[in-house]
Amino acid sequence: MATILVIDDDKAFRRTLELTFTDQGHRVITAKNAGEGTDSWKSVKPDIILLDLMLPDGNGIDMLKNASAEGLHGAVIMITGHQDLDLAIEAMRNGAHDYIHKPLNIDELEIAVDHAIEHINERKKLALVADLASNRSGEKLVGNSRAMIEIHKKIGLASRGNANVLITGESGTGKELVARAIHRYTSPGEPFIPVNCSALVPTLLESELFGHEKGAFTGADKSKPGRFELAGKGTLFLDEIGDLDLALQVKLLRVMQERNFERVGGMKQINFDARIISATHRNLEVMIHDRQFRDDLYYRLKVVEIDIPPLRTRIEDIEALTEHLLIRINRNLRRSVSQVPEDIIEKLKKYNWPGNVRELENRLTAGVMSSPGDTLQIELPQKIRTEPQIDQNTGLEVSWHRSLAEIEKEHIEIVLRKCSNRLGKACSVLGISRPTLRRKMEEYGLKKN
Repeated sequence: MATILVIDDDKAFRRTLELTFTDQGHRVITAKNAGEGTDSWKSVKPDIILLDLMLPDGNGIDMLKNASAEGLHGAVIMITGHQDLDLAIEAMRNGAHDYIHKPLNIDELEIAVDHAIEHINERKKLALVADLASNRSGEKLVGNSRAMIEIHKKIGLASRGNANVLITGESGTGKELVARAIHRYTSPGEPFIPVNCSALVPTLLESELFGHEKGAFTGADKSKPGRFELAGKGTLFLDEIGDLDLALQVKLLRVMQERNFERVGGMKQINFDARIISATHRNLEVMIHDRQFRDDLYYRLKVVEIDIPPLRTRIEDIEALTEHLLIRINRNLRRSVSQVPEDIIEKLKKYNWPGNVRELENRLTAGVMSSPGDTLQIELPQKIRTEPQIDQNTGLEVSWHRSLAEIEKEHIEIVLRKCSNRLGKACSVLGISRPTLRRKMEEYGLKKN
């Protein structure tokens, strides 16, 4: 069964198609003009769109172009009463799956819809093969929590094209793993080139990114291509982008605008064709406010944003993560520690995991090494407790050993209350955007009341 969106200004025609395809078991939604059709396209996310070329408030080809620019997907079958082959070419060039003339032959349309469904199913098979390959390689995002499901959805959205992606989240949450997953789905045959922006001083990082010519500086005894050049038509992953020097931020912005660059000490223009995926554990919006990060660069990097929640907020994933990580750890250490007692799982779920998944893997590795048999034994630090202190202004407990998430949740609650639940004012106080605030409210279970 497919979801079919019919966009046509002829009421009788819409009704005919609705009855025809509903009888075949498909779900059919109809729209009478471009505006209504676009809204339905965005909200329903149909598999197939039957689109009239001429509409009261626009034309189908413009809708097709706009849909492509907005990342809307679906197999579009263009329908028109105009016998103009140039229009057919234009429609197909802009991504239409098929093109059918009126007066409509229902049999012909049904065949076109069947072909579109076959095309969709084939794409799903290819995605499944890619997913199975990623599982075999060990590079797998593990978890069935709501947060992980949302991350998988966003990876799918980011994989629809080559728009730049900004991945945010605390250290150890798996930002590079998400970047590699996006790369596998969009350009698996091309290079994935990672750069840790915090690992090199600015002078070395410039050479690392752009390369250098022989004699460009002391010690440059031969020419060397940089990461931008090596990325080719693949992915350049800029980890810890928040640590990038301001001068290099300017150069990065210019490369993204011009899509070319020169090596250090060179004059030759080199084209830049790769997609940029960047990641950071820092709050770039606060850094922009403090003039530590360029806002124009931020908006170019954050065409698509994926925020990875900390492990402590998705404890339902811990058991599956433990099983997955133990397989890899046992293989690497040549051990067979596979039994995990229930009380150990409960311990893992109660621990705060300041180092997130990376810390979990390290703790499990230590546990496997120290376990004498095939049953996991693991030691976790005890949470330090002190006598509670009460803030006289808020009446809330103040304690230095609480997690960052607990403190953040409490602070957002206070700001929302002080701002009378006016989100705009709260965003101004918190120094974050409205979508970020809404996401955090949802993450912490906060309601606007």
